[in-house]
Amino acid sequence: MQIPSISIETINLPNGFSFDLLRLDQTDRLISGNKWFKLLPNLSKLNLGDLVASFGGPHSNHIHALAYAAQNLGLKSVGFIRGEPQSTPTLEDAKACGMQLIFIDRDTYREKPTQSLADQYQLINPYWIPEGGSNHSAVEGCASIWHQACLQNRVYDQVYVAVGSGGTLAGLVAGAPDGVELIGLSALGSLADLNERVSELLTQAGHLQTEQSVQWSIEVALQQRYGKVTAELAATQVRAQILGLLLDPIYTLRVFHYLNRQYLKHRLTGKRLLMVHTGGLQGLRAQQERINRLANEFVGPLPF
Repeated sequence: MQIPSISIETINLPNGFSFDLLRLDQTDRLISGNKWFKLLPNLSKLNLGDLVASFGGPHSNHIHALAYAAQNLGLKSVGFIRGEPQSTPTLEDAKACGMQLIFIDRDTYREKPTQSLADQYQLINPYWIPEGGSNHSAVEGCASIWHQACLQNRVYDQVYVAVGSGGTLAGLVAGAPDGVELIGLSALGSLADLNERVSELLTQAGHLQTEQSVQWSIEVALQQRYGKVTAELAATQVRAQILGLLLDPIYTLRVFHYLNRQYLKHRLTGKRLLMVHTGGLQGLRAQQERINRLANEFVGPLPF
């Protein structure tokens, strides 16, 4: 599977804020954004007919991309889905790609006992990929993002990317050129254990912290729990769409909102900025109506 051309788009907003956007959402309509770079290094190790298994929620970009990638590579796939059985556009797509969906309760999901699940559901030699797809292979895959032609001969002071399971940030740190600062923005509503998680992923991939010449940190994009879309975020999403910028509501929307807030506080003046669009637009299908409703409820100025 050959990766298509990825571009960098310069975004000029009405408030005067300008930044570059790395369009990883252009990788593939279904293996979208960072999932391409996370999944293909894992799946390329497997043989035709092998079984791959992973975890995700009912709107998971990871599950969606995994099902499609497995189908295209001739692999069998199983997705363990958090919560009660339900139907979402994401899960319907996954089923259409041949993925077996198994719904498990939240306590079991939290523990993720891979061996007992494999035994219970009689899975034969499954290759387990963690929730979100972040492991040492994913780190190496995301490090290769820097090899894309559109990034050659470009220099940035800061690169911003959403952080969920940590693999994309770890990969960008591992592959980054000297002098650039990587800033991850938590989509979880808190820092949780993200710093430790990214450090551990870097270590697993053989990138010792003492070897890093790249500065990186993680900030909280917005103190709202994971997946929560407020009226202000919804209004930001709709306004961005009007301006021709399509973002996913869970990850890149929070990064975009954060950057605009920082710009208005004069904290980004004079810096060459790159925002990474990590894809995930498939999740919009189940949320667009709610986003439009919330946006109409918002009262107040937007940051752009």
